[in-house]
Amino acid sequence: MIYLLEILIALAPSYVIRFGVGPIRFDLLEILQVLFWAACLILLAQKKQFTDFKNYLWNIPRKIYFFGLLFLLAACISTYVSPTHARAAGELLAFWLQPIITFLFAGYILRDEQNKNHFVKFLLWYIALLSLYAVLQYFTRIGLSQAWWGNSNEPKRALSVFEYPNAFALFITPLLAYSLPFVFSEKTNPREFSGWLYKVLFFIGVIGLGLSLSRGGWLGLFAAAALFMFVGAGKQTKKLFAVAAIVLIIIIAAVPVLRYRVELPFKGDKSTVSRYSLWYTGEKMITSSPLLGKGLNGFATDFNSYNTDPNLAPLNYPHNIFLNFWVETGLLGLISFLGLTLSAIWIGIKKYRAGSAYGLAIILFLVAMYVHGFADAPYFKNDLALVFWVILSTII
Repeated sequence: MIYLLEILIALAPSYVIRFGVGPIRFDLLEILQVLFWAACLILLAQKKQFTDFKNYLWNIPRKIYFFGLLFLLAACISTYVSPTHARAAGELLAFWLQPIITFLFAGYILRDEQNKNHFVKFLLWYIALLSLYAVLQYFTRIGLSQAWWGNSNEPKRALSVFEYPNAFALFITPLLAYSLPFVFSEKTNPREFSGWLYKVLFFIGVIGLGLSLSRGGWLGLFAAAALFMFVGAGKQTKKLFAVAAIVLIIIIAAVPVLRYRVELPFKGDKSTVSRYSLWYTGEKMITSSPLLGKGLNGFATDFNSYNTDPNLAPLNYPHNIFLNFWVETGLLGLISFLGLTLSAIWIGIKKYRAGSAYGLAIILFLVAMYVHGFADAPYFKNDLALVFWVILSTII
């Protein structure tokens, strides 16, 4: 079943392939998840493992169940209060119901240490392949839409197989952070991750992230790497990271597009200013409805009623992880998400103290997600919600 899970993650970007039957709209990833569940159920029946599966479900930590169910309840309430019920129901299915069901099957598959290690290897190869395509794309423009060739508003940016560069960065940044303890930790990494192969794959991923020119992604990975250096890296890794940091600083200073990308936020560039306007709009929506928020798809629907910046184009979310959940899922959604992720961090700390790389990995994943999320919208996308719940299952 591990191969089925890996195929599902590899095809996560397929959510962009959409279908419609009358008023009903769905995407390829939604279909693939249903097929994944069906295949898992068939294999469980063939191997007579339903009892083991039931025991696994029973042993999931109660705090994960509690906050997970609260999170789902908040999404259901937000679907009811949404100004666009049909669109909200679609988000409920794609961002909550389906990923949570997949989480249950993924956790059962990944309860085995060998399967977990196989999955991390797959992630590193997958990140590297996505990033190699991004490198090819950046230097040849193959597969790069003209909007990202570089113009007066945006420099040239790689997006790999995704719809836009930030979507690429949102996908690979937390996965790069997650892989750090396996590739670089002398304390906890399994022997099969030793050697230079997986380090090379990791750095290819870093190059791909760099060419996305996502400053949020850069900052998220930097924060995770800094924490890893402090709590999980040995002397050799610290030396390697110090050399890598020096090389990175030299490259950024020498390459104008990278240097300007770093400097622009301090000069009040359009992207930075627009974030402040988005946050202010989100705050106004929360002030008008602090308990329930605006419901799923509420920010996008009510944007014009609350926005006061004529230069700001409508966006789906406030681009701040706290505002995103508060506006879209109300106070209950924000609290339950915080409870869910803090519970995962607490479990991760205990497992890391017991010598498990997966404990530290989930912490770094969430750190990267939160830091990147200060200025973007993690989770609220089909592939991101799926990856979040699958990675969460690795520490159950």
